[in-house]
Amino acid sequence: MNIQKLSALTLAVFFSLSSLLAADYEKVSDKKLFNGEVLSEYKLPNGLKVLFLPRHEAKLLTFQTWFDIGSLDEKMDNKLKKTGLAHLFEHMMFRGTDKYPDGKFDEITSRIGSDKQNATTYFYRTNYYESIPSSQLKKLIELESDRMANLKLDSTLLEKEKGAVVGELRRALDNPGRIAWDELNRTVFQVSPFRYTVIGTEEEIKGFSLEEAQYFYKTFYAPNNATIIVVGDTEESELLPLVVKFYGDMKAQEIPRYKLPEEPTQKKERRAEKTHPQATSDILLVGYRIPSVNSPKIVPLSLLSTHLSTGMESRLRKSLVDTGIAVSAGCGVSNVPDYLEFTVSLSEKHKAEEALQIIDREIQLLKNQVISKDSFERALNQELLSLYGMIQDNSSMANMLGDYLMVSGNYLRGFEIIEEFKKIKPQDLKNTAKEFLNKESRSVVIVRPQPKTTSKG
Repeated sequence: MNIQKLSALTLAVFFSLSSLLAADYEKVSDKKLFNGEVLSEYKLPNGLKVLFLPRHEAKLLTFQTWFDIGSLDEKMDNKLKKTGLAHLFEHMMFRGTDKYPDGKFDEITSRIGSDKQNATTYFYRTNYYESIPSSQLKKLIELESDRMANLKLDSTLLEKEKGAVVGELRRALDNPGRIAWDELNRTVFQVSPFRYTVIGTEEEIKGFSLEEAQYFYKTFYAPNNATIIVVGDTEESELLPLVVKFYGDMKAQEIPRYKLPEEPTQKKERRAEKTHPQATSDILLVGYRIPSVNSPKIVPLSLLSTHLSTGMESRLRKSLVDTGIAVSAGCGVSNVPDYLEFTVSLSEKHKAEEALQIIDREIQLLKNQVISKDSFERALNQELLSLYGMIQDNSSMANMLGDYLMVSGNYLRGFEIIEEFKKIKPQDLKNTAKEFLNKESRSVVIVRPQPKTTSKG
């Protein structure tokens, strides 16, 4: 064969392989961020999504896998109708496969230098994450794809992990703050599965069958229900061929989708009160229903909560903590569930009602007058500092992208919010307080110490 024919054959093979590789994934978009970085989105034929942000300042990267499944879905699923399996599976995913048996995943990821390795489950998603030296990307992708496709599910491992999760539940029930939060969700939501805890009940956890676990895994841990997010030191030419190699043969599944039941309009304040043996003083939680994260109203609501509770000059710190009434006092926007939450841990000699009166006074001030220019700028700078801090760190950046993707369907929502903050005015906070912080639409939960019993001599 002469040189010309050989060259032609080589080129033909090269272009054939290039076309084959290109067909193995699609670049959906490139998004240029305000700091000049380019965030790319890809999709495999089986539905797996990939978000990739290259950063080469250091030889490391964050690798995260997000599944669009949480306790809301399983509660509404026709074959499950209970909660706790999504969280149980978060634990099971570390139990091993035939190739990498129980314990090997942690052993190998430790050896390759994995840091910040963990997983979380919430109402609307489950995610797995770790940071590694970028030279170890191939090994990590092999490990992650193996447990996504080949998790070993048998009765022995399932029962073992059930015991671990029941122990976690019992520890949670010993925490009065956790009990207060669970009670707030039950009070705010009358029909929505937000009423039920992510971890489930002891009866639910113990009752999950191997068949239910296999159904859950096959259905919801499918590639078309997952998004991989990579931020750090690699390139498309390295990352995407590895993703195709290790994830490309996974089969898409039919994913059940359910619409949350609509909550009835709340017309009067709701209250709930409990006692707890571990509580040493009153705990107060107050929740005001607010719009979803996609609403433009979320920006002034976030700034309002920052004004009230962030920093040494915040209103709640000055009126509750500095006065000795409370040990801690905070306020924050919860995107899922959608409410603005006040949380106060009272000092031992003070009662929740006293703190509630002070919160009401601060809210009334917001409704009656526009906050000062200095207070507004302080809150705005603190909010932007928090957002810019998330963007700077690889893990936090990936968390922000994944969380907004799962909760809103728009992974760029965090960047949109930053731009919306630049347009907000002090008057917007006053208007927002008037619109949303009203007693008839709020829920109040108080957890008090359990009364001490006196023995009769």
